[in-house]
Amino acid sequence: MDLKNIVFAILAIILGEFALILFTTIAQEVVFNGISYYTSSNSIIIFGGFLTFLAASGAGILSRIIGRHYTLTVPSVISFFIMIEMAYLIFSGITNDPVWFDLLAGSGLIIGIWIGYHYPEIKNSFVLKTNYHSTLQKD
Repeated sequence: MDLKNIVFAILAIILGEFALILFTTIAQEVVFNGISYYTSSNSIIIFGGFLTFLAASGAGILSRIIGRHYTLTVPSVISFFIMIEMAYLIFSGITNDPVWFDLLAGSGLIIGIWIGYHYPEIKNSFVLKTNYHSTLQKD
């Protein structure tokens, strides 16, 4: 791994995290004016969760454009940051939602990041009718 690739991997992590924050803020706060288990209707929770998942997928795609070949490192680090944030929100009492609700939201973010980051391989496996596997692994 040379210095140029390390810089791209770090940029992918940083910009992917910023994109995740921006996209989820738009999906949850701008479109739905906040999503909460106790105050939001079921339809807002469902559509907000779907938009949040799409926001995470978009952040994963953006990270992939920058990070290119690091198919494990970049999404793993972003997922770690999501887990740290979820633990902080739950244990500090910032969120008043049930723990299962917050864990489900965090899981959706993590899954969205991984699907978005691996979108090129997943798309090719459907188009070419081949099994999904990452051929670009350099970690």
